[in-house]
Parts: sequence; structure tokens; C-alpha cells
Amino acid sequence: MKNMIFIFYLIYFIFNANASSQDLVENRFLSDEQWREDLQFLVEKIKTTHPNPFFNSSEDTFMYSTKLLYDRIPEMTDNEVIVELMRITSFLKDGHTRLHGKNLTKLWFPIRLYEFEDGYFITAIHRDYINSIGAKVIKIGNYTVDEAFELIKKITPHDNEYSLSYTAPMYLTMQSVINGLNIIIDSNYLNLIIEKEGKISELDIPAIEFDSDSDLMWYWMFESVPANESIRFTDIEKEKLPLVYKNIDKFYWFEYLKELETVYFCFNLCVDSENEKYSEFNSKLWEFIDKNNVKRLIIDLRNNIGGNNQIVLPLVYDIIRHVDINIKGNLYVIIGKKTWSAAMHCATWLEKHTNAIFVGEPTASAPNHYADPNRFTLPNSKIELLVSRYYWQNSWPWDERRYIKPEMLVKLYSHEYFGHHDPILELLLNKLK
Repeated sequence: MKNMIFIFYLIYFIFNANASSQDLVENRFLSDEQWREDLQFLVEKIKTTHPNPFFNSSEDTFMYSTKLLYDRIPEMTDNEVIVELMRITSFLKDGHTRLHGKNLTKLWFPIRLYEFEDGYFITAIHRDYINSIGAKVIKIGNYTVDEAFELIKKITPHDNEYSLSYTAPMYLTMQSVINGLNIIIDSNYLNLIIEKEGKISELDIPAIEFDSDSDLMWYWMFESVPANESIRFTDIEKEKLPLVYKNIDKFYWFEYLKELETVYFCFNLCVDSENEKYSEFNSKLWEFIDKNNVKRLIIDLRNNIGGNNQIVLPLVYDIIRHVDINIKGNLYVIIGKKTWSAAMHCATWLEKHTNAIFVGEPTASAPNHYADPNRFTLPNSKIELLVSRYYWQNSWPWDERRYIKPEMLVKLYSHEYFGHHDPILELLLNKLK
């Protein structure tokens, strides 16, 4: 039955592709036929590549939505079509199946927001607006910030509500998305109403050109914005930064907290660095632990978006071998709403095979999830399409959790972040004293 539905819509697409209507929208870069070809390509690749694309959604609703978009394309701008293509893929609720890459937009807004418990705040921005760092955003265009992000979240790829919270602000940087959602009137400016230190002001950020890498690492890894001249809160008063932000650009590092006989290991990316392979680093980590009779180990995964899950296996093996570390109360893992993909595999393996206590916020995906996407390029828009290939059953077959919930749940507020505090690590270290 599912194959018949797919064939029906595929025939519908092919048949109607020849019945072209003249573009009704001015200033289009692509014709109706070109966008329809991209839509057909997207549907076909999702259906034929993903092992179970509708594990978390309705196939009938997905196919009906694609038909509606196919019919509406002549009435839409390029940016509106991009947004609707994103809406279709995000409907699957698989964060690894997504429209991706620098070709999603031609212009960028160099600003970064983070959703704290008490609202959305600016954490990084173009250097010209450095005084806005730390400000709370009240309005975006004609919408309240909550209304604007309600629209953005509906087209944001995600695995659960926590990855949705972390990922959605990335699309605020894309002029195509904000314009396609009709959040702003003038597509050349992002208009914000902000509040800082009790003062309300207006901020107009012009759209700029930026040569982004295809994987958008300025967002995922470096917590920055799409601009060559940018400033992050973590670049200001570095001497006051808590440990988690001390070396935010390093893939992995550790520090010995001698008074607590504890090693703090900050694991920011599951990828071999240029200077030192992870296997070499892991050997040094355990050599230090053994030589100094370290009693406790804290592994911080909350800023780890993933990478290659195979490099983390030595860490799991060494923890199991160190029976004095692998004891309840001697091993802690800090997680959060950026802990995703290979980092999620690491967290799940540690949960299943060790006696770790989890601290922080819930993870960005489920213990069992789809990942390892194939990469395709839509033929006309050249937007990159990622489609999951494999199902990772890292936990038990019956584990249907959407995230790992920490035993010690700690929520993050803006005054703590901008006050150079880390309530998660502070709570944990106080517990160990």
C-alpha cells in the first residue's frame, strides 16, 4: 500500500511537470518546473534511502503535503518554496534527515540567540553590535520572539524538543528562511526589539554575504555567527569563564581538580583534531589518571554535537577496565540539548555499560535513533539534502525514550550564563566536596 501511494504521487509529479504554468511571482531565480523537479528529487531520495522514514510521522500526511506544495509553487517566491521544503523534511522528526548547507541562503544575519529558561538572549553577534551581547530579544519583526520562534521551529529539523530548542536559532541567521516565513517586511534587515539592563532599544541588522562552509561549523562547533568579524560572549573576559567554556574551540581536553582528586574531561567533538588523534589523547588521559591516583572522572558532553562514534569506544573500554572509577559516585557524565549524534551514542553506551551518574539537561536525541545520512544535492537549487541511512540501536530494543533524562536535572538561566557561572558543574563539584 505504501509503495502504491508513492508511485501515485510520483506519476502525478511527472505528469504535471510537463503542464507548466508561467511563473506568477517576480524576481524568481528558479522556474516552477525547476522547483518541482527539486521537490520530486527530495521525495524520491527520502523514500528510497531512509530505512523507515515515517517511523515518527504519517506517510499519507507527508505525501499530501508534498502535493499541496507542488500545486502552490507558481504562487510562491523562491524563499517561500525553500521554507516549505524545510517544513516537509522537518515533519519526519529525524534531525539527521534535513535540508542543509550553505546554499539554503544567499545572505545571512550575523546574530546568535540561545533559548534559556527565561527567554531568548544574544550570545554572539557581528562585532559592530558588540554592545548587544547579553540582551534579551523581545520582538523579531512584527512578531514577539515566542511567536517568531513558533514559526521557525515548525520548519526546523529535530529529534526531540531539546534539539529543536538548540537548532532553531540557526535559522534566524538565514535571510531566506526569515523572509520566506514572512517574519520580516524588509528582507535586507533583521529588525529586533531588545532589552538590556532595563533599557528597551531597537536593533537593525543588515543581511550580509558570507562564505560559509557546507557543514555550518561556525554554528555547530564554534558557537559563533556567519560573519568574518564576530564576537561571542565567551570571547569576553576569558579569565572569568567557567571550565566548560574555557577551551570551547578545542575538540577535547582535561584538567585536574587536585583538591577533589577529580579529572574534568571536556569532550566537545567526536572527531580527531589536527594536532592529536583522539586515541592518543585518550591514552594520555588514562595515563594521567593512573599516575595521579585519580578517584573521580567527570565527562562533559553537553557541547558535543557528534562526529565519528568509533573514536569514543576506547573511552568506554577504559572506564570499564578502571573498576575504581566505574563506581556510582565516582563517574559523572554532563549532558545537554546539544548532546547529539555520535555524542549521543557515547552517552548511551556510558549509560548502558557503566555506573555513570548523569547531570545537566536532557539530550538532543533518543538512545535509539536514525543517523549516518547520505548526502544529495537538489538538482536546481543546489541545496544539500541529508537522509538517514542507518538505525542505531545503542540501547535496549524496547527503549522508546526520546532522550536521556539526567538524574541530577539542572536548568540554565541567562543571569547564570552571563554572570560567568556554570550551575551544572558548580552543583556537581559542591556535591563532591
